Amino acid sequence: MTTQADHHRRHRASKPAAGSAATLDLRPLLDRVQESAIAVVDGRIAYINRPGLALLGYTRVDQIVGQRLDTILDPRTLHTLLVRQQETGGSDERDRVRAPLKRAGGTKVDAELRVTAMGADALAVIARPADLTSVLAEDNAAAIHSVEGLKNLIANMAHELRTPLNAIIGFSEIIAQRMFGDLNDRYATYAGDITASGQHLLQIINDILDYAKVEAGEMILRPEKISVNELVRSSLRLVTAQAEKAGLEIVDQLGEIPGPLYIDSTKVKQIVVNLLSNAIKFTPRGGKVRVGSRLRASDKIEIWVADTGIGMTEAEMAEAILPFRQPRRPPDGSYAGTGLGLPIAKALVTLHGGDMQISSKPRGGTEVRFTVATREPEAPALPLIGN
Repeated sequence: MTTQADHHRRHRASKPAAGSAATLDLRPLLDRVQESAIAVVDGRIAYINRPGLALLGYTRVDQIVGQRLDTILDPRTLHTLLVRQQETGGSDERDRVRAPLKRAGGTKVDAELRVTAMGADALAVIARPADLTSVLAEDNAAAIHSVEGLKNLIANMAHELRTPLNAIIGFSEIIAQRMFGDLNDRYATYAGDITASGQHLLQIINDILDYAKVEAGEMILRPEKISVNELVRSSLRLVTAQAEKAGLEIVDQLGEIPGPLYIDSTKVKQIVVNLLSNAIKFTPRGGKVRVGSRLRASDKIEIWVADTGIGMTEAEMAEAILPFRQPRRPPDGSYAGTGLGLPIAKALVTLHGGDMQISSKPRGGTEVRFTVATREPEAPALPLIGN
């Protein structure tokens, strides 16, 4: 049974910006834990006990409180922890996961982690130093070999599929357009369906290729001098028809960004289009999608996409950035896709030396903000003359 006190406790914990309220609620619970314990409210660190400070190399609580949890812990690890906690109820050692935590100086420490719920919007991450003697080098080598083999298999399959698929799309377009003579209307409709299906499948294959390249470290940046806002607006034009069909309003909140800047325009456009497509896909008819930009520093741009859609829980946000995973996929398949849009966007942001932050609430919409570092490409070294 939920008491009125429980309700007020959860209400206070759900507002980490207030700081003191969340700390007063969570501190007595975490200070009794002998292992390292980190309280997380709405994706941000609300409190950490003394063993936790020591493990992460901090001396004061205020040095880490307010940071997002994903600055010290890979979101994919959090997703695994949440799944195991749901499966075991936190009742045995099976809900522990071995993973690195980022320390204050930028180094990493291997830890055994588990999570426990602390109310409707809060959870605690419990950590202890990992027993590294149980990790065998040959097991790690085998795992790395297996992952590399899987990446190569995906890339090769995607390449082999793309060539015949382009032929299917091309010939079906010729048939649908009756380029070499008339044909039955039903056959022309079928040819159009083949073209649409082929293009959809080609997009999936291209997503897989992009993800395989990022994971293999084979994707490189090609910066060029360009107007960032014009780039974002050209991305908007690509999804305008999709938004109109869905009955959504797109709101332009682009700020003043002086002068052209050096960025990889193709990859940044891919990030923006992926985020806009996701926002449109998960926003009911009559909703809004906002896109904005601002100059964060002389060499850093922030762009955001926000919607009034179905939103996500903490667990669903952790799942959303995993490849081939799509939270809240209904049985009718109305949210079609590979589940690669957000992981690819995040990987491309990281490639640009930026970071991505997701904030969301069930039925309260989702906002994704990312930064991109702008830097002029290095000039090639001049050959020495007269040697």
